[in-house]
Amino acid sequence: MNLRTADLTVFVFVLGVMLSGMWLAQQLGMEWSPTLFAIVAVVAAVWTAYYRFGVEPRIEASRGDDDDNRQEPGVSDGARE
Repeated sequence: MNLRTADLTVFVFVLGVMLSGMWLAQQLGMEWSPTLFAIVAVVAAVWTAYYRFGVEPRIEASRGDDDDNRQEPGVSDGARE
């Protein structure tokens, strides 16, 4: 697997979200531990992989469809016959 800057960005975002959730859980009485942090980091990595291989291809396909639609003459470029 080739790691990209975008992968690191998504991982940091997901990790931040999960750490925020962990902090909130701690405020409600759950105890913090290194094991809990390790579990959170693994779950963040799984969500990052899901984004890269599950969500990102759909976004790219959608962008490709939009680009194809924009290239058709007379459809969205305002050309008149």
